[in-house]
Amino acid sequence: MASLNLQRNSEVFFSTVDLINGAAVTDMRPTNTWKLEVLAGFAVTSSAATQDITSLESGTAPDRSQQRFNTAINPVDWNFQVYLRPTGVLTGAAGGTTTAATNETGNVKPVADWFMWQSMVSNTKVVATDADGLHERSVWETGGKLRTVTVAKGTGSSATKSNFSTAVENHIYFKLDNVIYQVSNATVNQATVDAGIEEIATTTWSGFGTTMKELTGTPRDVAISVFGGTLNSGSSATANSNFQKMSAAATQAAAYHPFNQMNVAGSAGTNSFIKNRLSTIEFHHKATAAGSDEKFTFPVTALSFDYNNNITYLTPEEISALNEPIGQFTGSRAVTGSATMYLRTGDLESAGFLRNISEDSRTSSAQTSNANLIIGGTTAPYVAFQLDACRFEFPQIATDDVVAMTVNFVGQEPTATRGAGGEVSIFAAK
Repeated sequence: MASLNLQRNSEVFFSTVDLINGAAVTDMRPTNTWKLEVLAGFAVTSSAATQDITSLESGTAPDRSQQRFNTAINPVDWNFQVYLRPTGVLTGAAGGTTTAATNETGNVKPVADWFMWQSMVSNTKVVATDADGLHERSVWETGGKLRTVTVAKGTGSSATKSNFSTAVENHIYFKLDNVIYQVSNATVNQATVDAGIEEIATTTWSGFGTTMKELTGTPRDVAISVFGGTLNSGSSATANSNFQKMSAAATQAAAYHPFNQMNVAGSAGTNSFIKNRLSTIEFHHKATAAGSDEKFTFPVTALSFDYNNNITYLTPEEISALNEPIGQFTGSRAVTGSATMYLRTGDLESAGFLRNISEDSRTSSAQTSNANLIIGGTTAPYVAFQLDACRFEFPQIATDDVVAMTVNFVGQEPTATRGAGGEVSIFAAK
């Protein structure tokens, strides 16, 4: 009897290597293939657009038939959730450096899924397109910072810009027990960070791809040799992970980078979890354009942050053909969030913030307002999202046992970088 494939045994990998088109096992390395420790409930879906042709005739014996045609293959939808885990790699350096807060690759990689954030906000691929295609290129800056503006190359940081027309494409592998699917040309469209007060901080990732195909034959054996599992022959292969010590470069072929470990100062460090109970927010708002800045700092009962590229795909509409997507384009960049806190009396408490917003008669106050969402508190480990130009919606009151208030907000481009991005800066610390 064929065995069942269980979600509990499933794994997800992100890579620049294309196995479906013949990449070799030695092509996969910890510098271009990373494991994502996903939570239950991940999904990957491939579907087709259809057209129904029906006939409607008069008479006592009409033709009542119906025919259905597949007209186009829709972009693949995928999503999964991971814990937001700082690594401690906050400083850029020359390759091989082993001082505090450095990684021996020289790159700044402050969170375990740094490559996902980069693929979403930057036009710079996470691996160079040089002859061997092995060198990481992180756009995170020293200090564990990622900005949605054009940034020049620095020590341990590659050049980047966030205004791009097409998103970078990579490949995602869903290993569903012993069945492996490759989502080719995968784009990272959206990230939603959830800081529910009773939870560990998580990021929900979602995006698209052009095709989803099962790996069979040699490509499947190549994947199993790296990811671990049962080979086509029926024998077992052990997963081959490596946390990327430069001294072990000669043995890094046919391996991936684990999610829970990072090479920090030359040795393996365990990536931290973030406790949401310690989270806080800091809002700045001027009641008038000429008014003085007022700072509101609140403990929260719920907090979320969302970044969306609004990617769309272009698909031809030829008849007598099963059309496939031929390209993707980014839409308007949307940086939004929401926070819920108890209603407290006081000029610089939540009641004062509510009064400030509701009495502000300006049609736009973003350039005189900003927000800092500090997930995990001000003591490391934490991740903070700084919105330098923030438009607050009118807060809404919820009358429960303890009266609460929810405010939604939108990050906009500051005047100094208008037309070039700058909606959010991300900071991570361990």
